[in-house]
Amino acid sequence: MYSTLEVLLADLRTLIRSLGQTGGKISASVYDTAQGLRFAPAPDVQPAVHWLVSQQYTDGGWGHAAAPLARHVPTLAAILALQTYVPQFPELQKHIQPGLDFLQQHAYKWQPPLPEELPVGVELILPTLLREAKNSGLNLPEEPYQAIIELGGIKRKLITRIKPGAGTPAVFSWEAWGDESNLTVQDETGGVGHSPAATAYWLHRAQQNPNLADQRQKAQRYLQSAAQATGLDAPGILPSAWPIDRFEQALSLHALQMADLLDSPLLQDVVRPQVNELATAMRPDGLGFSDVFDTDGDDTLAAVAVLKGSGYDIAPSTFASFENNQHFLGYPGEMQSSPSVTARGVHVLHLYGRDASHPIPYLMQRRNNQGAWPGDKWNSSWLYITYLAAYALRLNGAPYQDTVCETVRTVSAQQNRDGGWGLFGASNFTETAYALSLLRLLPCEQHGEIMKRGYAWMLQNYRPFVMNTEQWWLNKQEYRPCRIDRAFELSALVNLTMYYGDKQA
Repeated sequence: MYSTLEVLLADLRTLIRSLGQTGGKISASVYDTAQGLRFAPAPDVQPAVHWLVSQQYTDGGWGHAAAPLARHVPTLAAILALQTYVPQFPELQKHIQPGLDFLQQHAYKWQPPLPEELPVGVELILPTLLREAKNSGLNLPEEPYQAIIELGGIKRKLITRIKPGAGTPAVFSWEAWGDESNLTVQDETGGVGHSPAATAYWLHRAQQNPNLADQRQKAQRYLQSAAQATGLDAPGILPSAWPIDRFEQALSLHALQMADLLDSPLLQDVVRPQVNELATAMRPDGLGFSDVFDTDGDDTLAAVAVLKGSGYDIAPSTFASFENNQHFLGYPGEMQSSPSVTARGVHVLHLYGRDASHPIPYLMQRRNNQGAWPGDKWNSSWLYITYLAAYALRLNGAPYQDTVCETVRTVSAQQNRDGGWGLFGASNFTETAYALSLLRLLPCEQHGEIMKRGYAWMLQNYRPFVMNTEQWWLNKQEYRPCRIDRAFELSALVNLTMYYGDKQA
């Protein structure tokens, strides 16, 4: 019979070996599935249509309430997709009006001032969907959306000026601005912008061009491969991005590093090959979420932290383009900043022995009155952002000790009665892992009983070699990079089991 620690280590080792395989593992997306149904449907649309209907919430909308502004895009896209298939499936009609009611009831959330935590590309995508809804005869008022429409206008002018090419951030939202005049945005994967939605729309635009027959076949194969990454084994059910192999690899290894497991002798035979491969993938200007996509701050900073911490000599110029006077950038020229990316940047500065006094005030400004950090543009979980931010501050020592202690008290006070943590009072595995990782690393006061109860909850809800389904990450809508969050979960459990022993198993 195996001990708890042996099972957990086997689970974690299997996970580490799988990092980056098949382009990464990622949850299915309502928005991308809806756009696929509209513009490039699979031969059998029934699985995708039925799945789309199954994702509608009782309030009529699609998307998790944890990220309210990320619900409008998938909801409107789903309505437009279902409307397309009403002649084929009349029962879909009953799902459309509740969706419209949801949008009308929540349109006020787009009144200015717009927040920092805007979903990726929403300023381009939402106005486009509103225009398409109007053309389809759907009655939605435009007035509440004027601020986001105006922001989209600014972004469109910028795109027109820079003329982005394949594998660039703007092309990730190509479905909102592309047309037949700029079809040369397909990259080596066969997709457009690593986005199934953008690829589906590209296929729609390219279908009449006889010179693009080979490229269309590549795009179709891309969509088939992207669908397989969801693990649902159903045609036409698409993720929000693919491939994500370097994103998965860099951030999973960074999760291990933050948990002090990157150098563990128990894991070196599986960790070291991943670290070495990551080093080979690093470009002079950083890392992207795949080898054929533009570099970005989050992937670059996570990878630099892992490699620098593993003894690699990585030039500071590798991440220089993502550092400005106040914080770190996800992409140069981005409109909204991110505490999570900046927290990774502070970690990197610490590893290089550099002064971090310029980004830390930004982190402190983004902290709320309760001593925690709300979710940001890349992740809706306040526990995830708070873990990264508090970890970064802790590295900078005594001046931030009181801040970190207040954060620990705040996180401790949010424990649910069952021992777990989670938004809206319902405990979930991933956020409980974030919380316990923070409490383990930042022991400012006696909270042993809180950690024991949290550990007991995780053990009770742990299922070996089974991925959880909570979705806290954000791009165009919420999603789950399955192996990244599993790395956080298993790291927390392994550490706690080594601390408490197997007595509680």
